[in-house]
Amino acid sequence: MREKLLALVEEKGDLPPLPEILTNLERKVNDPDCDVLEISAIIETEPVLSGRLIRLSNSVLFGGGREKAEDLNDAVMRLGVKMVLDMAYSLKLPGLFKPKGFNQLHFWTHSLGVAYLTRSLAYMVKVPQEEIEFAYLCGLMHDTGILVFDHLIPDKYSEFLKTIKSSDLTLAENEAGTFDITHAELGARFIEKWWPVSPGLVDAIRIHHDSPGESGNVKHIAHLLATANLLANQNEFSNSIVPEDTAPLEYGVLDKLDIDSEELEILIENTKEGLDAAQAILTTNG
Repeated sequence: MREKLLALVEEKGDLPPLPEILTNLERKVNDPDCDVLEISAIIETEPVLSGRLIRLSNSVLFGGGREKAEDLNDAVMRLGVKMVLDMAYSLKLPGLFKPKGFNQLHFWTHSLGVAYLTRSLAYMVKVPQEEIEFAYLCGLMHDTGILVFDHLIPDKYSEFLKTIKSSDLTLAENEAGTFDITHAELGARFIEKWWPVSPGLVDAIRIHHDSPGESGNVKHIAHLLATANLLANQNEFSNSIVPEDTAPLEYGVLDKLDIDSEELEILIENTKEGLDAAQAILTTNG
């Protein structure tokens, strides 16, 4: 099954391409001569997206205490082009796949929460700037492989999800046992092949279920992503696909990250507040 799935990803077939507007934004944001007005002009080609992006820019997840943006140029100026690109991904990706075996709203609420937590943890522990650049998208895309599984083998994957509801193993462990490949590897391969994003982002998604080990770097972006994912599962914004307690947060990880319980509590509450406010626009096409 592993080789069959990888072959299907290579062929792509009817797997969704990245929307042209994201490709154009990605190219422009990575241009050293990028101009704010050019970014706004690209987004304004889709008026619905433009309006929703302004709303999202004023949410806790992005605005976070800043004065409210009144228009698109204001949002781009206040938040910066990279964060605006992250928001555009947040609004466009949920419309690409049509999951059959699980709840799409729960899935994207979880992904958005993990994105926010990964970015926040990256800032808190001061990872290298190049990792901070793609921390948010790491969280947003970390479960893309689940969507690819569901798209390529919908009936088999849906039946698989039903059979593991009472399993003590993690989703990735169950996938490896059944399909000889995990959603982390499958998603990374799909993104690497078809979406023009940072190689570092792809690598982080590929290994985020791997253990850092006793002497591993828990501040590596892949392991911050894993920590964010577990925190989301334990704080009522899981993807609803597997039981929330199958993979507890490893004892001592937060100590290694030098994050105290009060800081963490504030971060979790901010995430929940932001997700509540953003939920209405998560799965609306725009």
